Amino acid sequence: MGAAWGRRALRAGLALGALALVLQGLRGWLAAKRYEFTPAEIAQLARHHAGLDHELAFSKIIVELRKKHPGHILPDEDLQWVFVNAGGWMGSMCLLHASLTEYVLLFGTAVDTGGHSGRYWADISDTVISGTFRQWKEGTTRSEIYYPGDTIVHQAGEATSVQWSAGTWMVEYGRGFIPSTLAFALADTLFSTQDFVTLFYTLRVYAKGLLLEANAFFSTFGC
Repeated sequence: MGAAWGRRALRAGLALGALALVLQGLRGWLAAKRYEFTPAEIAQLARHHAGLDHELAFSKIIVELRKKHPGHILPDEDLQWVFVNAGGWMGSMCLLHASLTEYVLLFGTAVDTGGHSGRYWADISDTVISGTFRQWKEGTTRSEIYYPGDTIVHQAGEATSVQWSAGTWMVEYGRGFIPSTLAFALADTLFSTQDFVTLFYTLRVYAKGLLLEANAFFSTFGC
């Protein structure tokens, strides 16, 4: 009995040690790699078009991103508005860029909605184009309201209560280990709405983003 317990404890210790090494390696890789975008760049671009009709603003933002980052923004035929159900809220996103460590997307809602932000291994920033966004941070007793032109920063490991008014649209940039965000983003779809068509759309557009980035990466080597 004692020997068996000792073997189990040893295996658990080795597994935890291996996990710690993987996480440390992942942290070092994320800190050292070169990123295609910066949070300040995306926020400034969105802020420049804040207050416009959101569809007009989005079209201008897409054009400018393609000029600044050729080969890194999905083509028009791959752009698609996809529902997102997560943390009790419902919105819609249009993915522009995705890799293992970054994403840029358009996000918003046509109805009032709110819920839990989720906790991520990624830093996420949103700049409001239209409408209002309310955030209640963990450990506080007051919420804050953000308006067009404002940028909200959700740091890795944070959790907040979030609320969007109808007609709120924003530009979002995420940086970190992006696959880790999918569990939260898809949980309500899997276990609540069971909208597997939306699940397929989400995974398909993320796969297209990864393929686009793989193509850009290998093209730098003349492949």
